[in-house]
Amino acid sequence: MAMPLRPFLLLVLFIGAAAIPVQNSQDGGEKSSQDSKFPVQTEWAKAETARWMVHMNTWGFLTQQGKATPLHVGTHSFADGAMGKSSGRIWFYLMGGLPESWDASLTMSQAALGNFSCDNTDPEDPRCAKLTVTGTIKKAVGSDVNIGKAALFARHPQMAHWPENHHFTVYELKISHIWMIDFYGGGGDISRWRYFLAKPNHNVPHFPPHKKTSEPEAEDSKAKIIAAPPPHDQVAARARWLVYHSVWATVGTISVHLNGKPWGNVRSVADGLGKNSTGLPYFYLPTPDPTTLDLRANNHIALAFSEAALVDRIDPKTGSNCGGMDAEDPTCARLTLYGSLREVNTYSAYPKTPNCEVRDIISGREVADFQL
Repeated sequence: MAMPLRPFLLLVLFIGAAAIPVQNSQDGGEKSSQDSKFPVQTEWAKAETARWMVHMNTWGFLTQQGKATPLHVGTHSFADGAMGKSSGRIWFYLMGGLPESWDASLTMSQAALGNFSCDNTDPEDPRCAKLTVTGTIKKAVGSDVNIGKAALFARHPQMAHWPENHHFTVYELKISHIWMIDFYGGGGDISRWRYFLAKPNHNVPHFPPHKKTSEPEAEDSKAKIIAAPPPHDQVAARARWLVYHSVWATVGTISVHLNGKPWGNVRSVADGLGKNSTGLPYFYLPTPDPTTLDLRANNHIALAFSEAALVDRIDPKTGSNCGGMDAEDPTCARLTLYGSLREVNTYSAYPKTPNCEVRDIISGREVADFQL
């Protein structure tokens, strides 16, 4: 007899090895017939938000088959056109020596756009948009080489100065499938034709209404700049620094709903607080989530982090992260962990975490764990 699905799984990874002129539309949703107070997002509104996500983001996590591992997830910069000139086509500038084409998924988060992009909600909150675009990465040919290069260089000026002896080449993600969640009600697919016809627009319903206050922020609630990372030659320490300060990452899985293609999804993550940091990433996954369904079939994952995602490291004067370097620049730390995830089902799985905090997380829910 099959076990009934429960709302969330708590999991831990065990490691084996110038803004676009858009409007936040007030009509992104229509009222539900069952509840006049709860808006329902239209299919066109979803497509507009997907285009907005692709245009506003400049980097994401690319999930693909690995050479030494079944999966690899890495940080890659991309562009769909110069700012304000979105095409919906996704271009990359990749180092030479790669195949002509291969299957991949590009995952991006609204949380990467800055501290207040998601109105201070958690990156895993459904209102903080998460988008995964799947397809085939293909080497650009003919006029597409110049089209792609113009789009990339407009959004990533540093690319024009990347080493010539690395033989960087323009590639395009030929889109076959689009999945996004940006509001309550669960994620879902967006048709290709609607995606390409839509205009970039952050078109989501405003629910629930945000509370406004005129009270000054307490000192402790103000954004804090994260301390500088350990030196580059202290690789393990720098990796622990990145995992500890990251609040979200991309989980790469073998997709069930896409028949075995590589797939990525943004999930919130934590490895502890202060001295309780363990280096073991924990997750809290809803059971209907595509990632959870993938893990039931195969719990081996690749988990990717990027220093570019640390919004608290953004220089308030310049608005840039990673010292102003591109997210794909080698000086902008990025890390991929490989291993298996398993359900955490006892409090003993948290030897360094106070039980009171765990109870707050798992009360009334199923607990699960993943391992290194």
